[in-house]
Amino acid sequence: MLPQKTLKALGILLSAFLVSPAHAIVNIEEMRGKPQQDGWRGNVSLSVSGDSGNTDKAGASTGGQLYWQRDRITRLIAASYSYGENSRTRDTNKGFIHLRHITQQTPDMALEIFTQATRNEFSRLSLRTLVGAGTRLTLHEKKSTGSAYLGIGAFYLSETLEKRAGLSDDGTEKFWRANLYLALRYRFNDHTRIASTTYYQPALNNGSDYRILEEGNLKVKLSDALDLKLSIEITHDSEPPQSIENTDISYKTGIEYQF
Repeated sequence: MLPQKTLKALGILLSAFLVSPAHAIVNIEEMRGKPQQDGWRGNVSLSVSGDSGNTDKAGASTGGQLYWQRDRITRLIAASYSYGENSRTRDTNKGFIHLRHITQQTPDMALEIFTQATRNEFSRLSLRTLVGAGTRLTLHEKKSTGSAYLGIGAFYLSETLEKRAGLSDDGTEKFWRANLYLALRYRFNDHTRIASTTYYQPALNNGSDYRILEEGNLKVKLSDALDLKLSIEITHDSEPPQSIENTDISYKTGIEYQF
């Protein structure tokens, strides 16, 4: 039976998606964590923001991951949920849940299988589900300074868009996308490190239909289990749903607890 703290964290992850609906692309680099001995580990993060007075705005994001590892096998489950209001009107409501199985074939190559479900009210995304696989290559890895990884793969997805008056692209679409990413990490010292991950996901049947994600973050260690985390995320969809902007930019400040 799983430890009580593991069950509690799993409940947090699942509720983050089920409460209400994330990004067109989910950055799983932040889910990987550090190499460990066999067993369970995980983390939970929380960030909040707000303004009052001339501008009345509030937002919150929560998420977390659970990992299980034995020998060359790693499995993870991750979830996130974000909610925000502007002048007491909801303007953010999105979330995802992601499961991944990783087999380390050699020190420099791993095979990955994954599945994911995503919802985003303000991108008209009722539900996106996908299943895919790929290879992760280690280009450079040095624990004291930094690392670089390249991912190559593909996934099959199903997307359902909400029906809205005056728009004609609602319904469900199913197709394949490539999944390419470059992940970079750099450690300034024992307390401060930065990371950048860039994803590129073109449709296999239409090269002009692609999605890009750039996510960067800075982490400062507050204690053995607690980090201060500042992050920025830029997403671009070359062919977004009708009435939806091509590019989104978001930034967050929060804390991350590891157990």
